[in-house]
Amino acid sequence: MDIFLPSKDLMWHYRSEDERLIAFSNAELYGRRLTTFPGVSYDDVIRHVVVDPGDATSNESARGEVEAVVRLVLEHAETQPQRSLGVITMGTPHKLRIDEALRRARTFRPDLDGFFNDGDSLEPFFVKNLERVQGDERDCIILSIGYGKGPDGRILYNFGPVNKQGGERRLNVAVTRAKHSLVLVSTFRGDELDETKCQTTGMSLLRAYTLYADRGGRLDRNAPPIAEINAFERDVADSLTRKGMTLRAQYGVSGYRIDFVVAHPSIPDRWVLAIECDGATYHSAQSARDRDRLRQEHLERLGWKFHRIWSTEWFKNKPGEVDRAWAALQDAIAPDALLPAPPNVTPPTGAIQPVAIVDAPPPLRGQRPYVPAGRGIDSYSDWEISKIAQWIKSDGRLRSEDELLLAVMDDLGFERHGSKIVQRITNVIRHHR
Repeated sequence: MDIFLPSKDLMWHYRSEDERLIAFSNAELYGRRLTTFPGVSYDDVIRHVVVDPGDATSNESARGEVEAVVRLVLEHAETQPQRSLGVITMGTPHKLRIDEALRRARTFRPDLDGFFNDGDSLEPFFVKNLERVQGDERDCIILSIGYGKGPDGRILYNFGPVNKQGGERRLNVAVTRAKHSLVLVSTFRGDELDETKCQTTGMSLLRAYTLYADRGGRLDRNAPPIAEINAFERDVADSLTRKGMTLRAQYGVSGYRIDFVVAHPSIPDRWVLAIECDGATYHSAQSARDRDRLRQEHLERLGWKFHRIWSTEWFKNKPGEVDRAWAALQDAIAPDALLPAPPNVTPPTGAIQPVAIVDAPPPLRGQRPYVPAGRGIDSYSDWEISKIAQWIKSDGRLRSEDELLLAVMDDLGFERHGSKIVQRITNVIRHHR
C-alpha cells in the first residue's frame, strides 16, 4: 500500500486525560514522538497495589491478588460508577479466578448490579486476559499481573504471554487502555525483579513499568530537555509571582510543555490555570492552527482554564496584563472563594489604617489521594504512604515527625502502633521530605 499512498503517523495523543498514562510508552516504545498533554488531576492517576500472595500453590493466580482486584472493582462500582472500568489480567487462569470471585462477591452487593449490568453503556465493565483487549479502552483500568511468587516465595519469572516473542506489544496495549486512571496489582514491587533474569523484551518492559507504577507515574531518566525561557517569559514569571501567584514553568513530560501553570492558592499541588505566551513553545508549533487553536482546545477539554499573554500587549500594558492573569486565576478557582488582590497603592506615610480582626480560616487539604485505608502495612507502597503524608502536611500546620507519624497511622486505620508499622512509615516520611 505504501507504494501507492504515502503514510503519515498521527503524533498527537488524545485518549489519556493525563499524560502520565501514556508517558511510559511514549518514552520506551515510541521514541518520545507523541505529543501529549498534561492533565489537571493531582490524584495518583497511576498507582501500584502490592499484596500478599495468600495461597502460593502456583505462580499463576495468587488468592491475595484475586481478592484485592475484587475489592477494587466493588469499591469503584460504589464510589465512581459514572466512570467505566475494565480489568486486564496477564493469563487466562487468573482471569477465570477473578470472574468467579467477583460473581460470588456480587451476591452480597445486589445494590451494585446496575453498574455491572448496564446494557446501554458504550463501555460496559469487562474482565479480559491480555490477548483480548486490543482496541478496548475504559476510563479506569485495573491491570492484575497474576503471575508472581511460587510456593517458596521466590519469583519464578514466568509471566505468560509477556515472556513470549512480541510480549512487549501486548503489554503496551494493556498499559495504554486507561483514559483516566490505572491501578497495577501484583504480589511484588518493581525492585524485587532481578534485571538480569528479565531476558525477553517483554519481561524487561514489565520490570520497567512496575518501577514506573511504584513511582506513581514519574519518569526517572532521559527526559526531554526543557526549553530555556526567554527574557519576556522571565518577566512574566517574575511579575505574576510578585502578584501572589505560584507558578511552575515548562509543565509536562513530552516535547510539548505548558509555558506556565498556576497553583490553586489553597491547594499547592493542584494546578488550575494554564498560561501560554508567544515564546519558544509557541513558535515551535508547525502551524498557526496548532499554536492558536488546537492546543488551547485540547487543554480545555482536559479541564484546564486557559489564559494567553501576548508579548505585544505585555510590553504595551504590563499592569493591565497582570490584572488579566489574576482575574483568570480567580475564574479558574471558582466556585471557591475569590482571593483579595494584593494592594497596589501604598498608603500615605503616617496614615492610620483600620485593622479588621477576623478568625483565620480553617486549613484546607483538598481532596484526599486515592489510597484505601484498612490494608496491611506491607500492601502499601512507599509512594502511597508518602502521598498521604504530603496530603496531611498540605494544610500548612506545623507538626513534629511523631505527630505526622500518628496522623498517617490514624488516616490509614492502624490502631496498633507495632514496631514494624512505625518503622516503615517513619522511614518513608524521612525519605520523602
